Amino acid sequence: MECRAFKKSAIAAIVSSLLISSAYAGVDAESSEPIEKITVYGEKIERSLKDTTSSISVIDKEALDSGQYQSTSSALSEVPNVVVLTGAVPDIRGVSGNGSASGFNSFTGGARARVSTLVDGVAEPFVADLTGDTGLWDIQQIEVYRGPQSTINGRNSIGGTVFIKTEDPTFDWQGAARVGYRNQDNFIDSAVMLSGPILDDELAFRVSGQNVTGQTYNKGLEYETNPAPFDLNELNTNRWRGKFLWQPSAIEDLKVLYSFSYNDEKGDSGRNYFTGDDPWAFKPIFQRYIETKSTTHSVKADYDLGEGRALDLIVAYMDYDWGFESYEALATAQQYVDMNDQSYTVDGKYSFGLKDKDFNGFVGLAYFKRSQDFGSTGSSVYSGDDSTKSTSIYGEMTYGLADSLWVTVGGRVMREEQLRNFNMLYQGSQLQEKLDDANTVTLPKLVLQYALNDSTTLAASVRRGYNSGGGALSLVESEYYYYDEEYVNTYELSSRSTFMDGDVNLSANLFYNDFDGYQASNSARKITNIDKAVSYGVEAEFSAMLTENLQFISGVGLLDSEIKQADPSYGDIIGNQLNSAPHVTANAGLKYWLGDAFSFGFSGNYVGEYYADINNTESRVAGDYVVARLSLDYQTDSWRISGFVNNLFDEQALTVNEPASRSYPDGYAAIIDPRNLGVSVMYRF
Repeated sequence: MECRAFKKSAIAAIVSSLLISSAYAGVDAESSEPIEKITVYGEKIERSLKDTTSSISVIDKEALDSGQYQSTSSALSEVPNVVVLTGAVPDIRGVSGNGSASGFNSFTGGARARVSTLVDGVAEPFVADLTGDTGLWDIQQIEVYRGPQSTINGRNSIGGTVFIKTEDPTFDWQGAARVGYRNQDNFIDSAVMLSGPILDDELAFRVSGQNVTGQTYNKGLEYETNPAPFDLNELNTNRWRGKFLWQPSAIEDLKVLYSFSYNDEKGDSGRNYFTGDDPWAFKPIFQRYIETKSTTHSVKADYDLGEGRALDLIVAYMDYDWGFESYEALATAQQYVDMNDQSYTVDGKYSFGLKDKDFNGFVGLAYFKRSQDFGSTGSSVYSGDDSTKSTSIYGEMTYGLADSLWVTVGGRVMREEQLRNFNMLYQGSQLQEKLDDANTVTLPKLVLQYALNDSTTLAASVRRGYNSGGGALSLVESEYYYYDEEYVNTYELSSRSTFMDGDVNLSANLFYNDFDGYQASNSARKITNIDKAVSYGVEAEFSAMLTENLQFISGVGLLDSEIKQADPSYGDIIGNQLNSAPHVTANAGLKYWLGDAFSFGFSGNYVGEYYADINNTESRVAGDYVVARLSLDYQTDSWRISGFVNNLFDEQALTVNEPASRSYPDGYAAIIDPRNLGVSVMYRF
């Protein structure tokens, strides 16, 4: 590894700052607003960050508009107790975000990820590889919820939730245009936005678009025996979003928001694994051209009934296509995969006591239906279809027990049903398998909140998380098998404090997760249930304006995990850690303003060592790196010019480390992005 002296000093600086502040925070990516002024949207009701008990990090518009973060994954990679792996949903608190839905298992069993991603309340599908997350434009904020969110979001939220809130139409004219460049083989980022009234105070619109195009740093070989049918390094993303906000004058308390989005990403995306003998030669172990395309329509209606009561309804339809074409030395060895996923979402909610802190809550009904068709031709032939639906009743109620003491009782009762057919030509035989599963679960939540004084709020909570069972095909054992659902009981203590008129903010969550039936992959790469596993730790965040012009932000995530009981098929894993569960993740940063227009910032984040599997194989250890960043910003009322350097000292480290095997004689690895720098220019009015 390079820059080892810097690494040690950076870690020492981070740790010393944490000992002083007893806190954690994301650095450049996270909001610097006082927590009492930050509104979060991902818990079914708008509330101040200071009034939440969930462990939440908020990445604000100021950071997202700079162009420093090319994708959602890159922005999340700085959040403590979050590990971002290539082509994967983020791992949170040692819980694999992909879960059972990785790679081929996503097709054979139709499993869902453990961490849900919602854009304006509509869930994003996940298939095999995480793709389609390039481009961050016209987004109000990204909220990262650590720990199970099943009582709020239901499906596939046992690890947490990523909630993305996009900007809404305005009744005053606004517009923006941005052009950005980064030297990662000439990436160009172009974006536009226009918002304004159609009918004064009654009908408004907003339209935004973004194109990101360039060449990745992969250095794949083109075979003389089979000329490449596509650009091996191309990555091209187009995003368009349109919204109409209607506030009819005849019904003053009604708001109706129609949203349309179109996303198309194609090229060298998804998992990037390089040959293990020298990963920094950027030679991929496989080459694919992946296309991810989605169209989403949603209507959200909010009706104020008066006296602190309201009705909310969201109806959404998404058409999602995902597929790839592989590239091999022989055309006959290539694979062609296509998958279409269509989903419908209906979620209605009645809220009461919106102006009464001592008696308030909501109750809702939710319905989700998914139909999926998929097929593969070429070197691997399979096909199938899927029908999944979920029906829920959910809610929560808060009651004031005393002047400064409140209790919240909530939960969700959910019925899930899945019918999946899978057919495959395998070793000369035709496999025909069916997954027919249904389950009804109850997911309770209990919170006790105490206002110590005007500055500090304390809370204790317990909630239950759930992820459905499923099935998958084991190629090693040539059999289709089934596994059970998994549950977690999560216990948390939290504190939220703000001092000196919001100049100093401190948040912390102490957690303990007790897993029952934790889904994991054994030595034969079969998904089975671990009888009992636990994880525990802390997340805290701290920010302070040290002077009128200097801001300090520091953070830490501490995590420990242990497998308590497991089937003998796993081998001797009792006492082992969960995978992607580093003991320490931390960051720290400074931002300095030179006058009203110019600012610069320096920050770094650390990810400790972690195992890539639950067997805790030493040859699969990854992590243990520091990534430093530098940012420069010049802003006026109309212009913003931003410059940045990511991985300032060009740190080299592995995020995936797979040893040599029969299939991969040199092994393979995934790495943190090499140093890259860029600049963006934005005009707005």
